[in-house]
Amino acid sequence: MNLEQWCQLDERIYIADADERYKQYAGLKHSERVIEQLAEIKSASAKAFLGSFSEPRELFLSSIENIADSATKKLELKLYNMRNKKIVSSRHRLGKAPVNWSTWRQFNSAEKDSAKRKQVFDEFIAKTKFVSPVIQKRFDQIGQVYSEYSHKKMSPLDGYLENENVSYSQLIDFVKSMGRQAKKPFQEALENISKKVLGRDAEYYDDFYFFRNRVYADLEKEFAGVNPPEQVKRTLGAMQFNLSSINFDTENRKDKYPSPICFFVQVPNDIRVLYKSESPYFDLQGCYHEMGHAVHASSINPRAEYWDKYFFSMGVAEIFSIFLERLTKNRHYLSSLGVQDKRTLADIEERNSFMELFFVTFYTANSLMKAEFWRKNLSMEKASDLYAKLIKEYTGLEMPGEYWMLHHILPDAIMYVPSYLLAAVRAAELDHHLQGQFGEEWWTQVEAGKYIREIMEPGAKIELSRFSRLDSSLFMNEITARI
Repeated sequence: MNLEQWCQLDERIYIADADERYKQYAGLKHSERVIEQLAEIKSASAKAFLGSFSEPRELFLSSIENIADSATKKLELKLYNMRNKKIVSSRHRLGKAPVNWSTWRQFNSAEKDSAKRKQVFDEFIAKTKFVSPVIQKRFDQIGQVYSEYSHKKMSPLDGYLENENVSYSQLIDFVKSMGRQAKKPFQEALENISKKVLGRDAEYYDDFYFFRNRVYADLEKEFAGVNPPEQVKRTLGAMQFNLSSINFDTENRKDKYPSPICFFVQVPNDIRVLYKSESPYFDLQGCYHEMGHAVHASSINPRAEYWDKYFFSMGVAEIFSIFLERLTKNRHYLSSLGVQDKRTLADIEERNSFMELFFVTFYTANSLMKAEFWRKNLSMEKASDLYAKLIKEYTGLEMPGEYWMLHHILPDAIMYVPSYLLAAVRAAELDHHLQGQFGEEWWTQVEAGKYIREIMEPGAKIELSRFSRLDSSLFMNEITARI
C-alpha cells in the first residue's frame, strides 16, 4: 500500500467517525458501539502508517494521536455519558428536566436568583468526584501511548508544541505576557461591571460563561430581531462564499452539546454546525464563530493533500472562527444590523472589551495549568490546586479548583486551550490587515472575500506571515483601550 492509497482509506474512516460523533454531540440517535469500532479501525490505520511511513510529519503526529484516541475511546464515551447522568442537579430544573452538565449554561443564563445558581454550581463541583478518576485514567493512557509510539518518548505536550510550531518557553512566555497585561484592567473592570450587572461583587459561581450571557442582558433587545444563521449567511454570501456544503442545526435537544461546535465531516463538501440558543447576543457571537470554522473548511482546495485538509494545528483552526466572530463586536458592522444609538454601541464595545479581558485571563489560567499537568504529570488533586491558584492570580476569583473538570475542553483535549490565545492574536492581525487592504468595512467588498479564500485555500499550508507576526500588542491594546 502506497501513501496515496493509505490516505484514501484513512479519509473514509475519518468521515464515518466524524458523522457518528456529530450525531452524538447533536443529541441524535447514535451508536456508541459503532464509535468504538471506528476508533479501533482508526487505530489500525494509524499503526499501519507508522509501520510503513515516517513522513509527512503531520500524519506521523496525527497517527499517534489517533492511537491514543482509540486506546481511550471507552473512557471518553464514559466521561461524556457521566457528565450528563452524574453531573445533574438534585434541586433545580430547566423546563421539565433537572439541570445537567449540558443545560447548565442555559440555566445560568435564564436564572435570576444567584442563590440557585450557586447551589447548582456547588453541587456540580462536588460531583466532579464521579468524573475525576475517568479523566485521570484517560490522560494517563494517552501519555503512555505517546511514550510508546514516538521515537524519543514524546509527551502529549511535545506533540502539541510541534503542531503549533512553538517551543515550550515561547508558548509559556506568550501566554504569561498576555495574562500579565490583562489581569489588572480585567480585575478593575470586573469590580465595576459586577456592581452594575449584579449589584454586588462577583463570586466564583459567576463564571466566564455566566458573564458572557448576563453582561449583555440590558442590550439584548437590540438583537432580538436578528436571526444569526441567516444574517451570517447574508454577510458571507455578499462576499461570494459558497455556503452550499454547510448545514446548521439549531434545535434545542436535552443532550445536545452545550457549546457551539463545528464538524468537518468531509472537507470541503460536508461541514456541520451545532449550536443551541442561550441569549440573543451570545447566539450571534457563537453562530459567527462556528461559521468561521465552517467557511474555512469549505474553502479548502479539494485537491489539497489529505493531511493539509484535515490536520492543521489548533492555533490555525481557530483563526477564522475568532476572526468572523469579531464582526459581531465591530461598531460599523453592528450599525449595519440596525444598532444605531451611539451610547448603545459604546456600551457594547466596553462590555466586549471586558469579556475579551475575561477571556485572556481565564484562558491564561487554563493554558498554564494544562501545560503544567503534562510537564509534571500532575495528579487530579494537584491539578485542581494549581488551577485554583492560577484562576485567583489572573481573574481574582476564589474558584474551586475542580471547576476545570466541568469545562467543555480542559478534561477532553490534550491541550487546545492555548490555541485560542494564539488564534485571537492572529485574528486581530488579519482583521487589521484586511482593513489596510480593503477599508474599514472590508466585509462589504467582494474582493475581500476572494482574498480571504485565497488565504484559507491551502488548509494546513496557510501562509501565516502574509498577515501575522504573532504580536499580541495589537490585540491587547485594542481590548484595554475601551475599559
